[in-house]
Amino acid sequence: MKLILIALLGLTLTQAVFVKRSNDPSKAIFTQLEAMEEHELGRKLLDTIALQLNNKAPLGDIAKMLQQLRENLILNQQEADQKHAQDEVDCETEIYQYNRRIDFASNEITESTQEIQTLSAKVEQLTQDVEDKQVQLDILNEQETQIREQRAEDAESFKTFENETENVIEAVEVIIQRLSSIQPDQEVLAALTQLNKIGASNPILALMQVASTFSAEQLNNVLGKLGEVSTQLAEALENARQTEIQAQLDFEALVVEIASQRESLSAAREDSERQLQDNQQALDLQKKRKEDATDELNAASSGKEQKEAECDSWRTQYAEDSEHRQQEISIIRQVEEILATKLSNVKVYLQERASA
Repeated sequence: MKLILIALLGLTLTQAVFVKRSNDPSKAIFTQLEAMEEHELGRKLLDTIALQLNNKAPLGDIAKMLQQLRENLILNQQEADQKHAQDEVDCETEIYQYNRRIDFASNEITESTQEIQTLSAKVEQLTQDVEDKQVQLDILNEQETQIREQRAEDAESFKTFENETENVIEAVEVIIQRLSSIQPDQEVLAALTQLNKIGASNPILALMQVASTFSAEQLNNVLGKLGEVSTQLAEALENARQTEIQAQLDFEALVVEIASQRESLSAAREDSERQLQDNQQALDLQKKRKEDATDELNAASSGKEQKEAECDSWRTQYAEDSEHRQQEISIIRQVEEILATKLSNVKVYLQERASA
């Protein structure tokens, strides 16, 4: 039996067949056998049968060989069917997994895109808010600098006014004191003579000398006017001092208010900066999420295409192999049927085939 199988698998003869036949009943068998010659397995089977018949092998051995070949082909087809079924399951499973990956990646891209839009707007808003608060802080600092400079100028002006006014009041008091001690009704000539002696070196003394020519009534009137001037100057100085005190209090209150506003703005800016940092980090994460999802989508889509192409290739190969195997099974069955019913015709055909 092994010898028969080896002979079948080893023979690869590709001879042309040219057989002359008359119009006899075996013509249909000959035509059928000629058709088998067009198939590689058919040629090998006929070569093997011819060899076995020449070697006087029992017909049962030939029939058993054909049966074994046919059963092997049927078994191979069954195994191929099982493998094809498993391949289809594997293809469906893997493509399903690819589709799940594609769906998940697509959803990730959609969600991350929406998050990016929201966070980008938030980052832009917070960035502007931080800049606005910094501008407000700069304005406050500038205002504080200006009011401090103005306060310093006002304080210096008040100090000058205070010193000058005090000096004037003191001078008026001295004049009043001196005028109160003079004797009125002095001779004009004597007074002028004395003024000439005094000259411009001592204006108060000169004034006293002039006043000494006044009558008692005139002198009292002058003293009264000087007293009013002194009082008015003292009142003006006191009012100026009160105004300066209030200005200093207002300045200090304004500085405190600016400091409070600065503290509040600084805290608000720091809070906005923290929110900006948090949102920027979240934005970066969403961008990375979208980038990773895009890579995953591309990988899953590419993997799916490759798997679909691979599965299509398997299906094509399975269909071709199955068709080829069915053809071989059909040929074996035809040979079995012919050998079982038309053995004599086969022998004649093989003899003519060998001599052709």
